[in-house]
Amino acid sequence: MTDNIIHTPRKTSLSETGSRSLTSELSVQRPEGASCGGSQTWFSSPSIRGYGCGLIAAHDLLWYLERKESLTAQTDRHRSGEQPVSDSRSWEDYERSVKRLHRLFPILPRLGINGLMLSAGLNLAFLLRRLPYRACWHIGYRNTGKEISRLLSQDIPVILSIGGNFPLIWKKDRLPLYKKTGDGVYIKSSSTRAHYITVTGIEHGWLRISSWGQEWYINWREYRNFAWIKSCPLFSNICYITRKH
Repeated sequence: MTDNIIHTPRKTSLSETGSRSLTSELSVQRPEGASCGGSQTWFSSPSIRGYGCGLIAAHDLLWYLERKESLTAQTDRHRSGEQPVSDSRSWEDYERSVKRLHRLFPILPRLGINGLMLSAGLNLAFLLRRLPYRACWHIGYRNTGKEISRLLSQDIPVILSIGGNFPLIWKKDRLPLYKKTGDGVYIKSSSTRAHYITVTGIEHGWLRISSWGQEWYINWREYRNFAWIKSCPLFSNICYITRKH
């Protein structure tokens, strides 16, 4: 049991300068209660349920940015009558919204959505929804931590990929996911690979994330080791978002 418990780690390479937790938590009103973001496991479609984590991450990012832009617009006196995008949705509304977006994010059988497809789909969605952003798939390890911090400081969630095993694709190594207790102890509660998650904060060497409709934590050092040794930068990286001026 003690192997599953980790306290706050020693100093890591993750940059926390200027970073912060995001100001809004997106939630879906489900029969079992309010979620933390969305989950592909809620859908009956085999493709979304089995390989739709990229679609869900893209949807929740768009949801957040639309809400952010809507709230910003409230400061414009000429648009003050507009209703801001809510940070909470009914399950029925969320389901319809994801299914509409699915048309821009085709899911490859047994493969899902790769980073380049994810970026291309987001750029098309930004164009159609008139959102002033641009997406690209970040390749390389050197500045990933700083880029995550920079995006969070700009109030932009970060889509992070936990890659599959490469080049030893038959291996089944997985990255641990943790739950945080009230006294600041991180307890290993699950694990994953070949999966997209949404980063919503940095806490002393930990990434706070949303996945499967729940809040989890990733140990940054463990993620870096996984990306370096078990996967590769093409599969284990972030979708970098910039705002157009």
